Parts: sequence; C-alpha cells; structure tokens
Amino acid sequence: MKLKDIRQKYNGLLQRFIRLFSLSSIAFVLTACYGCPYAEYDVEGRVYDENGNPLENMQVIVSTYDRNWDYPDTVYTNAEGHYRTVYGITSQGGDCMEVIVNDTAGVYESDSRHISSGKMTVEDKDSWNVRYSMRADFKLNKK
Repeated sequence: MKLKDIRQKYNGLLQRFIRLFSLSSIAFVLTACYGCPYAEYDVEGRVYDENGNPLENMQVIVSTYDRNWDYPDTVYTNAEGHYRTVYGITSQGGDCMEVIVNDTAGVYESDSRHISSGKMTVEDKDSWNVRYSMRADFKLNKK
C-alpha cells in the first residue's frame, strides 16, 4: 500500500468523523437554544369522610407515570380538607397520573385514582408548553 493510499483513507475517515460531530453539535445547539417542551400540572381537590365532613392532615401523593419523571409530590390537606400542588416537568409524555390519599393516623382507608391526560383540563397552551389542571375529590371510609 502506498503512502498516498494511506493518506487518502486517513483523510476520508477524518472527514466522516468531523461530519458526525458537526451534526451532533447542531442538534445540541438547537436543544440548548430552544429548550425542551414543558408541562405544568395543577392538581387540587378535597378529602371528606363518609358524612361529608372535611378531613385535615390527610397525606396526598401525586405521581405521574412518565418514564422521564417519577418524583411524586406529597402534600397534606388543610382544615377544610383542601389540598393543592403545582409542579412542572420538561416532558409532556406523561399519559397518566395517580393521586393517592392516605390517613397517616390510620383511622380511614386509603384511596387512589388514576387520571389520564385526556381527563385533565388544558388551561393554557402554546406550541411548546402546556398547563393542565385537574380536580380529584375523595370520600374516605373508616377502617
């Protein structure tokens, strides 16, 4: 093999290598400049006993089934049995979420609800971001 052939193969390989990294840097620059889609979820509701009385200090866990985000948010009900949490994620791929209500004192049965994104109200939306809101009320029975 001649030196000229080796040099041509080396230059061809170097050229392909530079093209590959040039394309990946363009993709990186586009993502860095424009960011990722963002979704915000506003989840609220009330927790009652079987007689319709509000339950205070009930643990409410909101979790999504998105493969990119699964950090459940935990809040507690106030004296009127009301809870609310707002969280945002940089992926709109979560098709379903779960709201779980627990009585940490152990007097009432736990309850949960699966809610698909189709059941959520779209409050605000543009071509890149969306804000959902949903309401989930619970009636807990004593153990």
